[in-house]
Amino acid sequence: MDVNSYLVEWLAKEHLRELGGALARQQLAASVRPRSPLRVRLGLALIGLGQRLQGSRTRVAAPAAGASAAS
Repeated sequence: MDVNSYLVEWLAKEHLRELGGALARQQLAASVRPRSPLRVRLGLALIGLGQRLQGSRTRVAAPAAGASAAS
């Protein structure tokens, strides 16, 4: 079966047109959405920095030296 190249090109252009419209709607919605106040953004940034500085809490502590000698 032959593929109609005109139809494929038209479908691709139609899809790109729909994507462009969706992007425009998304950008419009993002521009209307209110931003957080500066103090909230700064606070969240400081919390994130503090968590990164603390590091991971999932590490298992090494057993104490005296615990194995007692057995």
